[in-house]
Amino acid sequence: MISLLLELLLPLSLVVLTLLVLRPYLLTRLGARTSYALWCLVPLLLLCFVLPLQLSSNSTSAVMQVYQVGLQQAEQQFSTGSLWLWLWLCGVLLFSIAVLRSQLQLHKEKAAAKSVDLKSVQLESDLPCLLSHKTQGPYISGLFKAEILLPTDFFQRFSPTQQQLIIQHELTHWRRGDLLCNLLALALLMLFWFNPLCWLAYRAYRHDQELACDALVLANACKADKIAYGKALLSNSEPTPVSWQGITTHYGDLKQMKQRLQQLQNQQGFSKTTLVAAVAAVLVAGLWLQQPAQAASATTAKNEPAPVMRVEPKYPVQAAQQQIEGYVQAKFDISAEGKVSNVRIVRSVPQATFDKVSITALEQWQYAATGHEHKDMLVRLEFAMDLLDANIERVGVIPTAKH
Repeated sequence: MISLLLELLLPLSLVVLTLLVLRPYLLTRLGARTSYALWCLVPLLLLCFVLPLQLSSNSTSAVMQVYQVGLQQAEQQFSTGSLWLWLWLCGVLLFSIAVLRSQLQLHKEKAAAKSVDLKSVQLESDLPCLLSHKTQGPYISGLFKAEILLPTDFFQRFSPTQQQLIIQHELTHWRRGDLLCNLLALALLMLFWFNPLCWLAYRAYRHDQELACDALVLANACKADKIAYGKALLSNSEPTPVSWQGITTHYGDLKQMKQRLQQLQNQQGFSKTTLVAAVAAVLVAGLWLQQPAQAASATTAKNEPAPVMRVEPKYPVQAAQQQIEGYVQAKFDISAEGKVSNVRIVRSVPQATFDKVSITALEQWQYAATGHEHKDMLVRLEFAMDLLDANIERVGVIPTAKH
């Protein structure tokens, strides 16, 4: 997993940095709707690298590689790759806890809220609305059962025109699928939490989402409605966010409000030409960056993939104490990205003594990406108290040189 994330880190950083640098120009010249739509280039570029571009796979390898495992590494606990994996998993866990906590707070807020009938006040809404005393500003929440949460003073603070425009703003989020887009953005941020550019991009993406929603709501609005909407934004701004919600949509804090008000005076349409051109450029760039891997795989299609990291199995303590030696023959598959999977034991002597440690180690092995899948790779691990034969390669616990 770590190797795949590191491979995606450079192209992800490049496209994110490009969007962040061009963002002021895009907002000024092309408008918020186009700027928001261009954030789809981020998952699109990642798909170009993740999805398999080669449909063919290599034939089964019948050559068995033999390695020896000695007692010298019986106390080895972690490889460098394992350490980075655990650090990444800790970050993912903390991120997941923060998201879960925010959703639990939202669930409690919705449970304490009261339902309100907008038809009684001559307002139109396709979604149910709730009044909550904890809500600072109206926002929509819920992926499968969407609801609009309104502050208790909603009907006193805003005029009827402002009320309808605010409701339309939240409905626009729902109709465009912004909540699902936010879920995807959170998933990417969780995977790449260690990249500071991703945090900057997430904040800019959420800001552009609100700007684009404003532009769509006021696309055909008169000047009076725009003024009323601007006053509603000012009335609803927050000096600092009360709580962080990753999936729901908020009107924004006071720092963002200035740009939102400025953007109301610079409404632009949606440039389909720019979006299509940008998507085409990303696809071409993705295919071009894949060419070296495709060329390498074409020349080595009939050869075995080169190992880049092999983790030595830990000699079982009980077997070492009883001076038990033996071997394990195993098969496994190698993905186009070089990741080992589907490890199974073919034969082991003594039976089941070294199986568990062998599977654990083999699952961490990494091979050079070839763009092709390799099925049923065969390996034999010799477990001995002392080195068996100088001609047999010893499994290394650090990345080894390519053959």
